[in-house]
Amino acid sequence: MSTLSRIERLNRLESWLKSDEPLVLGDAAAELGISLRTVHRDLDILRERGLPIEAERGRGGGVRLPSTWGIGRISLTREETLDLLIGLAIGETTNAALQMGHADAIRRKLLASFSHADQRTIGALRDRVRIGETASGAVVGTLGAMPGQVGDALKTAFVLQRVMVLRYRDGLSAETKREVEPHYLLLNPPVWYAMCWDHLRAAPRTFRCDRMMDARATNGPFDLRSWSAFEASLEGTVTRRA
Repeated sequence: MSTLSRIERLNRLESWLKSDEPLVLGDAAAELGISLRTVHRDLDILRERGLPIEAERGRGGGVRLPSTWGIGRISLTREETLDLLIGLAIGETTNAALQMGHADAIRRKLLASFSHADQRTIGALRDRVRIGETASGAVVGTLGAMPGQVGDALKTAFVLQRVMVLRYRDGLSAETKREVEPHYLLLNPPVWYAMCWDHLRAAPRTFRCDRMMDARATNGPFDLRSWSAFEASLEGTVTRRA
């Protein structure tokens, strides 16, 4: 078993213990594809980390944390951290003051997991999420589901300002391979668009996110272009920012 897979297992067990859902050892072993002995070893590691894990009687060999135990530390994957950072930017863009009262403190904690160079890039994130008019019924009627892999690639490329390679299907179902720089995200509820600099066209282009396929973020960085470089392609759509 690789080091990475063990880390993932420990994170999943820790998250399970911190939820209200009981952790039955047999169920955990089956879900993680490991033996009961391995589950016990992983739980011992979590105890060494400071989690006060105790046995729970009458639940088929279950374990739990004491009801008085607080939230403690939360372990997040890179993708989960990017989700939260974009969520903060959306909340601030929509001026959701009640929900986002601790946005700055949350952002500082999330940024701590990135390099100093990436932290500087992420700092401008809330200015790069725009909200437009509600999409028309005709557009909503054609809305599809974006694959999770594509969403993760887009979020990585957008937040960290990395060039993204993807296949794109346009409104006529024609497919092209594109290399783009995702500078801004635009939400015309409930439809998301990526405002990109398209290397193929050497010009700004708008891509509907649910039409992206097989995307991946590269290591190639790009410098952020001003919103005015993309605004002309919006054809009068009203947008706002925080």
